[in-house]
Amino acid sequence: MGIAYLASVLEKNNYNVALLDANALGLGAAAIKAAIRGHKPDIVGITAMTLVANNAIAVSKFSKEVSGAVTIIGGPHVTLFPAETLEDRSVDYAMDGEGEYAFLEFVRAIEQGGSVEKIDGMVYRKDGRIKANKIAIIKDLDELPFPAAHLLPNKMYSLANGKSPFGSLVTSRGCPFTCNFCIRGPIDKNVRFRDPKNVVDEIEYLIKDFKVREINIRNDTVTLKKPHIYGICEEILRRGLKISWQGPTRVDCVEREMLRLMKRAGCHTLRYGIESGNQDVLDRMGKGITIKQVRDAVRWAREAAIDVMAYFMIGYIDETPETMKDTIRFARELNPDGAIFSIGTPLPNTELFYKALERGIIEKDYWKEFVTGRRSDRAPYLVDDAEQWAKKALWSFYFRPGYIVKRLRKIDSWDAFRKHAVGAYSFLRFKMNRKESLAS
Repeated sequence: MGIAYLASVLEKNNYNVALLDANALGLGAAAIKAAIRGHKPDIVGITAMTLVANNAIAVSKFSKEVSGAVTIIGGPHVTLFPAETLEDRSVDYAMDGEGEYAFLEFVRAIEQGGSVEKIDGMVYRKDGRIKANKIAIIKDLDELPFPAAHLLPNKMYSLANGKSPFGSLVTSRGCPFTCNFCIRGPIDKNVRFRDPKNVVDEIEYLIKDFKVREINIRNDTVTLKKPHIYGICEEILRRGLKISWQGPTRVDCVEREMLRLMKRAGCHTLRYGIESGNQDVLDRMGKGITIKQVRDAVRWAREAAIDVMAYFMIGYIDETPETMKDTIRFARELNPDGAIFSIGTPLPNTELFYKALERGIIEKDYWKEFVTGRRSDRAPYLVDDAEQWAKKALWSFYFRPGYIVKRLRKIDSWDAFRKHAVGAYSFLRFKMNRKESLAS
């Protein structure tokens, strides 16, 4: 969505833009090179998270090899490692923050042979040193054009629990919470909301122009501000839009009447970040929620006939077999419609990272060495046998006879059967291995 927002701003200003979603299209290095060669771009912008930064750098190299393009990398990775991003000479520039208008200024500067030194968010080289300007931020989200969905391979996108075709959108940016395992940059502290009418305008646009039947809301907490989510739901109902939608939220940001209204407005699934079934572990995570709030939120959703996808973390720092068992038991007790069990990972610049550093679990320069290609081993687990516990959690949750019967009863179409079959096949082949790098 980030690059689709950039594209819409560029198109609005009469620039020719192409997007390449290599993940959705399943493209490897050769196909990416061929696509770049075919477009012959003047500028190639690449978005990256830290875990796949090596792929972004590889694409930058491809771009210079086959097109001689000016290359720039943006995304969450640059916020964490602005200088390191430019250590590889195949990357010309980087951009830190929300780049919709800053990137437009950058393109104009490159086109006109001007300087990029006064553009917010720019990371660049000068006099043999790497310079970084103040982060770019969008104050008024309503002034942004809708993402350029027409440039994306929409038929390639599918939700396991949703209708097709579907579209994605955000209703706000930023997150005020302080979970200590989560990467949060300066922008995240600045929470901004789109006007409910602007949000529903985009929903109506996706329905009309792309025949979308499902909306996947992508921001962190869709119910963060009570008047905001009420306004969105009431506007959907006022316009009589027939749309299904789902999104993420927190258990302490919902209430019974809110969920009933959301159901009437088309919400069918909420994704709750529950993380642990042990209160002490939740407190150490900085989640700021209680086991009672979790039970209430799941029960209220069930009463409103809204499905729940629950997210748990296995192997947080100082976890014991007993606390991990608590999480597995709690997941089974809640019996949500789906559950994901991730493994605790000391991500860069998080409080969890610094705790792991103090304990000698991770090396100080691990992430810097990882993103600059000096090492390729995965980040260490915080609990030695965390992977086995995560697999145990998955099998314990999904292979209950009652759960299997529950899911079978929800299959009401060939498309639903196909998605369940693919999901079951993928699950049986499940391995926690990292994807092969484009650079290898």
